Amino acid sequence: MKTLFSRSKAPPGRASLIKGWITERFGLSDADLVSVAELACHEPGCPPIETVVTAHGADGQRRTWRLHKPVAEITVADVEALEARP
Repeated sequence: MKTLFSRSKAPPGRASLIKGWITERFGLSDADLVSVAELACHEPGCPPIETVVTAHGADGQRRTWRLHKPVAEITVADVEALEARP
């Protein structure tokens, strides 16, 4: 049975690497919390696997980015292509 949260085959530390790229790209501080989650979607029209990155700022601001690929396939170029959004 599949669940909403998939078990990634990403190398250990891959999420930490993505967090670092996000932190650098958007000028986040050590006080900001960045989370990376790989999700499986079973709804029509959504990608089968997507990675959701959320930054919770120390100032209360929250930003979310969606990458339509598994954690293991995300590159620094993918993160650089993300737009800054409030």
